This record gives sequence, C-alpha cells and structure tokens, in this order.
Amino acid sequence: MLANEKLFEKLEDSLREKGKIQAFEKENGPITGRMMIMPVDLPDDIDIKMLPGKKPVAFEATFDFYNVAIGIALYPDLRQVASKIWVTPQTDNPDDPDEAWVEFFVQTLAQSIDEDGNFGYPIYSFVNDTSDMTVVPTLDK
Repeated sequence: MLANEKLFEKLEDSLREKGKIQAFEKENGPITGRMMIMPVDLPDDIDIKMLPGKKPVAFEATFDFYNVAIGIALYPDLRQVASKIWVTPQTDNPDDPDEAWVEFFVQTLAQSIDEDGNFGYPIYSFVNDTSDMTVVPTLDK
C-alpha cells in the first residue's frame, strides 16, 4: 500500500487535468501500478555503514500492488549505499517483492538525486509492463 495514497491521488488528478497521464497511456499503454518514495527515519535494527562527518538518509518505497515497504539508507551527496535493502511488512503475511521492483526502486531513487546530493520528495512513479513515468518535485536552489 502507498505511504500516502491521498497525496498520490492529488498529483495524479493534477497530471490528468494537464493531459500527462493520457499522453503516457496513449504512448505506453495503461498504468498498472504506482510507487512512492519518501525519506524515513533510519530503522533501529538496520546495520548502517557510518562515514565520519556524514549522515545517511533512509528512503522507503511503497507500492499500490505490494503490502510491503522496501528501504535503503545512503549518503546522497556521495551516492554511496550505507545499508542493505530492508523490507517492512505493512500487513500480515504480505507477498515478498519481486527483485525487479527492488531494482526499480533503487534505480529510480538514484536517478532522482542530483549531482550535489539534493532530492525532492515524494518521488512518484506510474508504471506498466513496459515503461514508467516518474515525477520528482523540483528543488529551489
């Protein structure tokens, strides 16, 4: 389940009003899933590779087609991983996420961090079997 479905729906409504969802679906086919990436608190039970003078940031991806959150901690300014991937169940007995969705989360996150380590959030992805449309809030510099 998405971390904040109402926020996602608000963005989706705005994109529909602008015709962006329709254009994506016309070119790539219907949207079949959604992913949302948000920064979160570092879990207490995750081993973190600490670097002197640096603070890692934890991110979790949630999906409208899985009942788990997938997380990773990293140093955005270095683009360096600080932890292994973790999976947090959102319901009892959820399905494990497919490795392809774990990879999609990590790739989407990495592509959404600029060269200075800055990132906007939430990061929204609309997906189907062949493509994705990812929306990242812009940062005021």
